[in-house]
Amino acid sequence: MNASLYHAQLLATEGGGTGPALDPFLLIMIAILVIFMVLTFRRGKKMRDEQTKARGGAVVGAQVVTAGGMVGTVVSRDEEAQRLTLEFSSGDRVDFLIGAIQQVVEPAATTED
Repeated sequence: MNASLYHAQLLATEGGGTGPALDPFLLIMIAILVIFMVLTFRRGKKMRDEQTKARGGAVVGAQVVTAGGMVGTVVSRDEEAQRLTLEFSSGDRVDFLIGAIQQVVEPAATTED
């Protein structure tokens, strides 16, 4: 009898009113999710902007780091084929895709007259 009275009270509080109220825990979880998504998108945009800047700075004479961690000097750049040739300290030359450039270590020296 006591259990049926308890169920009746639960049904009365749940069913009688304007509808189910939003749980504060649910609201907090949604807010945390939204904040996490915003921070993730901002970080991704910042990284894309840095990579675009690095790829644009990979001109002939610049020292660059590839995504694989190899450091070399740009000796040629072919925009049409999206490739550039790096020369390493040993004198070896290797072709890379421009998209493989992670960072510009030393920009190309500019000559001023």
